Amino acid sequence: MKIQVYPPPFANLSVLDEDGMMVLPPGARLATVYRRLKIPLLLQPLVICHVNYQRVKLSTQLKDGDVISFILPLAGG
Repeated sequence: MKIQVYPPPFANLSVLDEDGMMVLPPGARLATVYRRLKIPLLLQPLVICHVNYQRVKLSTQLKDGDVISFILPLAGG
């Protein structure tokens, strides 16, 4: 399945294609995205993550076409 990812600036971008898409196996969870992007454990509490513009838990199972976005509250807005 493919999902659209809007990663935080410190993420490993090599796992995304030129359109910001990530390919995941069926049944993957949000925690898989965190691992692939190599988001440091210490920074995870500072990052707000949304799936399809709703805040969810790391255990959330993803579906094909989901949109994952990360927000850093320290960046302002």
